[in-house]
Amino acid sequence: MFFGDVVVDPSWTFELTEALRDRWYEKEEVDLTFPATLDQLRSWLDDSRDFERRHRFYWQAAMNDFDDGVNRLGPEYRQGLTVQVDTFRSAMEGLPAAGAEEQVAQASQLLLSLAREACSDGQLICAWRDVVSAVRDGQDYEVIRMRTGLLRALLKRSQRGSAEVMRSITGVLLDRQIDVRVAQLSLGDVADLSTLSRQDAEASAGLSEEARLDLSVRLLTVPPRRAHHVVWHAFAKARIAGMVQTFGSITLYDRDWFHGNATEDGPHRDQLPHEVTEAESFFPTDWLPEGPHVVLVRVDLGVVAAADAPAVSRLQARSMVLAATFPEDFRGWEMYVGYIHAVDGICTSNEAFRLAEEDFATPHLQMDATAERLNRMAPRVAPHLPGANSDLSDVIDAVGWWKASSAQPSLPAVVLDVRILELLASRVSGQEWYVYLDNFHKNAWIQHQIAHALMRVAWHARDDLRHFTPDVGQAAEALRREMVQYEGMGFHTDIHKVISRLPDLVLVYPTHSKQRRRAESLARRVAGGEGMHAWYEEFNDRWSRALNRLRSVRNSLAHGGPVTPGAAASVAPLAHFLAGTGLMDSLSALLEGESQATAHAKRRDNADTWAARWLSGIPASETFDAWPAA
Repeated sequence: MFFGDVVVDPSWTFELTEALRDRWYEKEEVDLTFPATLDQLRSWLDDSRDFERRHRFYWQAAMNDFDDGVNRLGPEYRQGLTVQVDTFRSAMEGLPAAGAEEQVAQASQLLLSLAREACSDGQLICAWRDVVSAVRDGQDYEVIRMRTGLLRALLKRSQRGSAEVMRSITGVLLDRQIDVRVAQLSLGDVADLSTLSRQDAEASAGLSEEARLDLSVRLLTVPPRRAHHVVWHAFAKARIAGMVQTFGSITLYDRDWFHGNATEDGPHRDQLPHEVTEAESFFPTDWLPEGPHVVLVRVDLGVVAAADAPAVSRLQARSMVLAATFPEDFRGWEMYVGYIHAVDGICTSNEAFRLAEEDFATPHLQMDATAERLNRMAPRVAPHLPGANSDLSDVIDAVGWWKASSAQPSLPAVVLDVRILELLASRVSGQEWYVYLDNFHKNAWIQHQIAHALMRVAWHARDDLRHFTPDVGQAAEALRREMVQYEGMGFHTDIHKVISRLPDLVLVYPTHSKQRRRAESLARRVAGGEGMHAWYEEFNDRWSRALNRLRSVRNSLAHGGPVTPGAAASVAPLAHFLAGTGLMDSLSALLEGESQATAHAKRRDNADTWAARWLSGIPASETFDAWPAA
């Protein structure tokens, strides 16, 4: 099956391929993957600071994440770890505590053993079987999503590229001759592809379902491929002493000199690396950033197995520049987002170069949206600027911090956003920032998550339907027009229509499709009081875990405690969202001549009223009677 092929009645293996490629909620996930919970616990067990009673809360937060991670595991994967999980839990009883160094050391060793087994090939196969059974048995979309997320995490931990492996397995499951033969080649089942004609490559392989599943399992455990990885990055506001400088595995190039020799057959073309000069390498020279003070950075990682070579090379390039320019250069070179990745001399992937504060994807839409907001807000702000009071000045300053944090990595972003939350808490309630969040934002966040899930399934109702018959797309489009209406440059989603139309949306899609699975999942959650209550409690639990983790990350950043990249990345978007929401309330209140406390109390009271109605058993649609169009 190839792009554009139509499937009238997809099989469950087709839905499995969609599940493997589905990244629907990945960027919005606030829970840690199971391996990330092990990292977080390991960081606390390795904490060299003397025990203090206040540390107990943060240890418990890490254990709560661990327990939740265990509870979300599929049955086969969990069964394979039962003994080690139970042994580790027993070893953790009573920790942290003063004078418990021996117990901590024992728990640390048990955690290492658990982590090794959790990421072993045997457990990787168990995780795969859990995904397969979830799709084959028609389980809830959330279950499928969590299990595929774990599978991706395990592939990355084993230094296998999750995207590459998923792509290979998808082709095998769809019975594509070319993908089956390439898989057999990588497994040593065939010697070469010389006998494969173009016509054969575009045909079906004719493998049975069982044979395709067996081949997929074998692909999972192919040893990580060792290859020569080279990654190109770029810095703005930069200059080097000459046209080319080499420092070990890192080579710096003046961008204009490089571009002239690479594209115009310049006199120094022979000084460029082979992945640039060879025609078969397909080096995308035109993707390089432009500007008078741009330096290109080539990082040669050597022959290694690398699941995410661009991330590794980015860290090396950034670390070298930061260390070399500290402390004289206060501003420092600015590193572009983006890269060009070459494997064994051939460019295999790239990401557009842009500076962190830029957005090249939709510049006109961004500018139009800003113009619209400026037109709406500027008349309200301008009269207050002469002689602005300290509260308004503080909030406007904090808006600048909030915008700056959006362009920062997770760790500094958390620091900035929590500082905003501290400011808001002091002005609104005088409470600690995390108490303020629990009291004023919890139900509003839960309401937003539920509404966002409903609106998103409406917005994406017509996505990825190319493999289905035209009547599926037409019916989905008709329902979407009812749920989403355009008004000028914007649109709004009628959440009442979304809830009422979910059963119809379910029937539009084929039985074995990710679209139907998503719609079914939401339809069950809003069908009655029991489902609504369970959905609320899911988000309530996520809120508690995420808020406690945010407290832990922020406290560690302030006091030199342990922080893992996964923990910081999981809470940074939440902190940014909550800080932005609070700033909007405060800014609107000050412009309307109200107290900040009054505006925040309105949001809290409205959300609390919504939550009470949601949990009361009334129809889901009625709980959104006061919900604004979005």
